[in-house]
Amino acid sequence: MKIQETNAFGVLQVVGTPIGNLADMSPRASEAMQKADLIACEDTRRTGQLLRLLGLKTPRMVSCYKENEGSRMAQIVAEIGAGKRVVLVSDGGMPGISDPGAKVVAAVRAAGLRVEVIPGPSAVATAVAGSGFDGGFVFAGFPERKDKALRAQLAAMAAEERTLVFYESPQRVEDTVAVALDVWGNRPAWLARELTKLHEEWMGPDLASILVEIKARGGVKGECVLVVAGGQGVVAEGLEDAAIVARLKAGDSVKTVAGWVADVEGVSKSEAYTRVQALKDGLK
Repeated sequence: MKIQETNAFGVLQVVGTPIGNLADMSPRASEAMQKADLIACEDTRRTGQLLRLLGLKTPRMVSCYKENEGSRMAQIVAEIGAGKRVVLVSDGGMPGISDPGAKVVAAVRAAGLRVEVIPGPSAVATAVAGSGFDGGFVFAGFPERKDKALRAQLAAMAAEERTLVFYESPQRVEDTVAVALDVWGNRPAWLARELTKLHEEWMGPDLASILVEIKARGGVKGECVLVVAGGQGVVAEGLEDAAIVARLKAGDSVKTVAGWVADVEGVSKSEAYTRVQALKDGLK
């Protein structure tokens, strides 16, 4: 197979940028941005701020975000075809990984032009590395937003043996963890929050513990990555009383919580009801 390079000088450089810690910017990435004729970025203001913090000159910049990526492709291809160095960055992390960029890369490759990747920080890789789960992983991006669609999505992934990785917003993460617990049971899991930043935090070691902690705080702030062990028959021990109490305090009825306990632990509804009612009585 022959790989054609239409112009030996024009190139698209896909550059990874820090996800929270400026020190994670590599010398190679800084050099690429310094030498760029054009930077295509998700947000020109944020990229301009990054350049200033790095002490780099500001070249021409154009926005390239989800809604306009398709219309930017022709311009970027033309620039590279004319021998220009174009750097593609997102607001943080690797372009094309739950960020804009994949369409641009595909268009440049289709035109027979050069593409270089300058690797950098990635929330996916960072979260998986910190989870202690091995055997490969599946990155699913952001999960479905509506409850019915989310349940269907997670049910379809129930037999997946590899580690499952999701991005999630702080506003939705509690609901997502609760649904995951309902659908999959209490699997080993970690929620990584604010990775590489000053207040980086890990919650775990299982879905029930994560849910309890989020409820106890009344929610969390910052970008989140949820890492859940695959469906290998490895399930954390039965639900802790604290997980059940957290749902009761959140306003769920004894009947609702008992149904959940029965599903997760595989016990009869009457047995689960007796346990939940006892915990409810203990709150009085």
